[in-house]
Amino acid sequence: IVTIRVEDLGEKEAVLAANHKGFFTIPHFDGYAAVLVHLKVVGKRAFREALVDGWLACAPPALADQHFKRR
Repeated sequence: IVTIRVEDLGEKEAVLAANHKGFFTIPHFDGYAAVLVHLKVVGKRAFREALVDGWLACAPPALADQHFKRR
């Protein structure tokens, strides 16, 4: 299991509401902008997208801009 940061609590609700396999939370993370991911269950694409989104939620703006320019 790994914890991935999300932009805010609204994003957390949206991720969990999408019901993707492997994404969940527990009461310990109530009020914290992060989701838990069960690595043996989540699909590779969904995990990669969540990981990049989590990084973008924390990355300095200039570094995030570089990421998008390389795409």
